[in-house]
Amino acid sequence: MSAAAASPTRESLCRLLRNRIAVAGLVFALAMSLACAAAPWIAPSDPTLPRHWLGARAPGFAHPDCRETNEFVVGQSVEISARAARAARIALTARESDSAATTYRLVLRRGTVQITAGTDKVPVLDLTDQHAFAVDVDGTLGTQRTGMVITSGQAPPAGLFAAGEQVVLLRLQGSSREVAYQAAIDGGKVTAVTRDGAAVARAAISGEDVVRIVADGNELTVRHPLGTDIQGRDLLSRILHGGRISLMVGAVATLVSLVIGVLYGAISGYAGRRTDRVMMASVDVLYAIPFMFLVILLLVYCGRNILVLFIALGAVQWLTMARIVRGQVLSLKNREFILAARASGLGHWRILTRHLIPNCVGPVIVYGTLTIPMVIMEESFLAFIGLGVQQNGVDSWGALIEQGHANLTRDRTWLLIFPASAMALTLLALNVLGDGLRDALDPRTRDRS
Repeated sequence: MSAAAASPTRESLCRLLRNRIAVAGLVFALAMSLACAAAPWIAPSDPTLPRHWLGARAPGFAHPDCRETNEFVVGQSVEISARAARAARIALTARESDSAATTYRLVLRRGTVQITAGTDKVPVLDLTDQHAFAVDVDGTLGTQRTGMVITSGQAPPAGLFAAGEQVVLLRLQGSSREVAYQAAIDGGKVTAVTRDGAAVARAAISGEDVVRIVADGNELTVRHPLGTDIQGRDLLSRILHGGRISLMVGAVATLVSLVIGVLYGAISGYAGRRTDRVMMASVDVLYAIPFMFLVILLLVYCGRNILVLFIALGAVQWLTMARIVRGQVLSLKNREFILAARASGLGHWRILTRHLIPNCVGPVIVYGTLTIPMVIMEESFLAFIGLGVQQNGVDSWGALIEQGHANLTRDRTWLLIFPASAMALTLLALNVLGDGLRDALDPRTRDRS
């Protein structure tokens, strides 16, 4: 079949496929959408499950698969992770401290370091064979400091203080020993528990103290490819589940705006004359109102509900669509096929729905594709100012970026980088796809192709 004989739809598709940037955007947008849809399989960690003892951990961190409190009581249901609860025998190794941990305060003054523990001054802190952890402002343990000797009144060792940092809190863990627990499980209930070989009726182990969990001979660990947030929640799982919310808000709000805008613009352009002037004057008036202010008012008045967000964002995006469709209808309504439809006795509504609106599909698709990233950005802005919405405890990309920004430190850059990258790349992909669709569906490009 020659190019001249090819249908306009096929020509448009060929032009789109020749645009490599648009195809790359399409592939990435589809891949991200599928990844978010398959989030429970790609990142099985519960995005709402906090592990406060972990805090913010760097990408690649792994730990035993346990809960904040793991409890074995004979005759009762086992309180442990879901994977371990399905086993018949559980072997758990925990660390029990023989002495309490000590927190040291290190202050940099005039190039020398001063060390205190409570109200006592400490002359020397030897970390050659001991492990100390920096304590973050929220109380969670940060980076490890070891292999150094810190002396009061002398210059600090390299790497102790970050650039511009004046105070560091170091927690030195007390001496500890490992304790072995064994539990027999039958139908989810504990039938026997031992502690270092001695039978006990009850055992409660904090997740912070768990060293290893073996269930039916298999060691259970949880790995966090993108690290954890400030509450110890898996960041990859939160990004993928949060993408569900952001993409759903973008798609549904865009659909709402298209339905309103297409119908409004088609009726205005088809009716013409006074009706058209009044309807377009109303659009001009609405254009003058700050639409984000209206969205904020709706969310404050009606509550931070995801359904309200769909309606609020969709109800302010239809104005441009109405103008586009009106222009298309004005250029089509006096064509021969419309005059023939009128002569055949078709009613106004059937002419609109069967002849005019279908011929506006090209601009509608382009505008819809470009509106989705716009709506996602607006939802992210709302989340950034504290008006975001949650679905079953899961935050959208905008809320994740806000949380990452609020907890951003030199040692926690991943909290902001990964959510922001996921959203930015998705928006870029949708925008280049929209530009590619606009070029492919533009009749003026046929001669150039």
